[in-house]
Amino acid sequence: MIIAVAPDEFYVVGTGVVLTCEPTVKGKRAGYLSVDEGHLEGEKWIAGRRMNGDLDHQGRHVRIPGEEYEIQ
Repeated sequence: MIIAVAPDEFYVVGTGVVLTCEPTVKGKRAGYLSVDEGHLEGEKWIAGRRMNGDLDHQGRHVRIPGEEYEIQ
């Protein structure tokens, strides 16, 4: 599930997920500025660890392995 919370901010919730950015303009690059895993306390987002380049493939994708359930 993908939830938009602001024009450039989303929650990705699930398991077995890989999301990759695609540029809207040919010849340009697209990616994620930052990816954090975390959890919700009530309606408040509590960020946990910030994913590094190995975990988000240098900003190219969001990945939640099939054996895990996460919010990023």
